[in-house]
Amino acid sequence: MLKVAAEPKYWEPSIETMSPEEMRKLQLKRLKAQLRYVYERSPFYRRKFDEAKVKPDDLKTLEDLRKFPFTTKMDIRQYAYPHGGEIICVPRSECPYFHCTSGTTGKPTVMYYTRKDQENWTNIMARALYGTGVRKGDIMMNIYGYYLFTGGLGFHYGAARVGATVIPWGIGRTEALIEALRDYKATVITGTPSYDYYIGELVKKMGIDPEKELSLRVSIPGAETWTEEMRRRIEEWLGLKAHGGGARMMYGLTEMYGPGMATECEYERGMHVWVDYYYPEVIDPDTGEPLGPDEQGELVLTNLVAEAMPLIRYRTRDITRLIYDPCECGRKAFPRMPGILGRVDDAFSYKGTKIYPSAIAERLMKFDEVQEFQIVFDKTVMPYRLLVKVEVPADKRSPQLKEAILNEIDKAVFVRPELEFVDVGSLPRWEGKAKRVVKLESA
Repeated sequence: MLKVAAEPKYWEPSIETMSPEEMRKLQLKRLKAQLRYVYERSPFYRRKFDEAKVKPDDLKTLEDLRKFPFTTKMDIRQYAYPHGGEIICVPRSECPYFHCTSGTTGKPTVMYYTRKDQENWTNIMARALYGTGVRKGDIMMNIYGYYLFTGGLGFHYGAARVGATVIPWGIGRTEALIEALRDYKATVITGTPSYDYYIGELVKKMGIDPEKELSLRVSIPGAETWTEEMRRRIEEWLGLKAHGGGARMMYGLTEMYGPGMATECEYERGMHVWVDYYYPEVIDPDTGEPLGPDEQGELVLTNLVAEAMPLIRYRTRDITRLIYDPCECGRKAFPRMPGILGRVDDAFSYKGTKIYPSAIAERLMKFDEVQEFQIVFDKTVMPYRLLVKVEVPADKRSPQLKEAILNEIDKAVFVRPELEFVDVGSLPRWEGKAKRVVKLESA
């Protein structure tokens, strides 16, 4: 069960031990205030609400939020770029902090932060990190990028609040990073699952015994999907369990401050959503209709406390579900997400079946022989071609293994792709977000 800590900055017993009923009252109070706030201060939301024929006072219960319109990434690109536009609720001069997305699929999503926003985010991150097991005195190797992306600075702010020492490494120089892990006796490492996985591979290749030569106890992967088998390998290759810890997923997005919106506790049974700061919904991605508890769909979020750019019913495009069963840690009012099961934008149709690449990845990583993989969806040929490239050591390849892998994929997505064994090390490795899905389309 939860243990009360002495430091209130990252442990809030009055909040974290709330009953679900008490939490709903707090959410409703904050949601009512936030809807009035954006209607009065944001030309975008005043117009949006008026067009939908709703007013802030129409919210009587939490369920009434479904009457209000969604906000999309396209809205932010159109009405907020580059300096907050019609969405920002305060003068830009009151926003000393700024972050944005990479813009790989179009104009970046820009988000501004007031000093209050920055303090809120720091507290959220501190709570999230403390929940994963980070403590005062830990040494964190932070390998998220320190630039416009929220990852590097978000983890830095939160870890400093907890009292950990932060090594602001960023991305790259992986062999030197591993030497630094050993020399500085780092106890915590961040990064994407792909990068932690790659570090683990290099640790083995360098002949380092992670249980004896490294001090890592906690890994906090985020920013992309992963599988339970990837978690197991990261924990083994980095020696986490041997030092009393584990790999604990964290989730966030720039539009909701950044990382920290949800995180796993020490029981690793899904990520707790900090619903005193964010109101989550799950909807059918095709119809927009709300789904029930434990149903899988698109995650929609409303920031209950943001000051500069609060977003109402923001469609994340991430596929997940909310679990309301009590967790052993005792956080009764904080539902959990089992992880991001896929992206609406990543799904593709093949032979009449909608396929999420993460479903294929989960089955592939069940096989110890599989070191890395790549999914190629080729629309330049007719009929379309689905090819899965799998790194398997030459001495472990066999027709029986190929058939077993294909059967597992068939169980997950109801189609059998082409499967090609390739040499270990021939597929790309990443020091950031993985790009395991390749879509080929005609010009």
